[in-house]
Amino acid sequence: MRDVIDPDWLELLRAEVAKPGKTVASVAREIGMKRPSLSLLLSGNYPASLTKVQEKHAPTVRQLFSEDVFCPHVQKSIAKALCKENYERPMTNSTSARLRQFMAFRDCPIYPTNQPDQGADQEEN
Repeated sequence: MRDVIDPDWLELLRAEVAKPGKTVASVAREIGMKRPSLSLLLSGNYPASLTKVQEKHAPTVRQLFSEDVFCPHVQKSIAKALCKENYERPMTNSTSARLRQFMAFRDCPIYPTNQPDQGADQEEN
């Protein structure tokens, strides 16, 4: 049985490696992966669990190379602007789907209030 993965982050990797001046080795360093592993992944011959690789590296790949984010609530990549628009909308229980979405923001790793305040660190120093 093959792992079920989101191919968007793999396409981002392929596009990044294809850019002038980029190599598999340089992209591997940027995302914290060993060059042979990235090479096997891009060729479709990666021997280990793709699910585990995705969990470990996909967030970094998306953060570095994409204008999209992977939404854990809808289980697909969406534009950062759409994500922002959704979390800025007021809470409503007009539909069960909207209420579930609003509740999902409380545990979302992308939702800005769930991330450490980087400005606070700079003020203390």
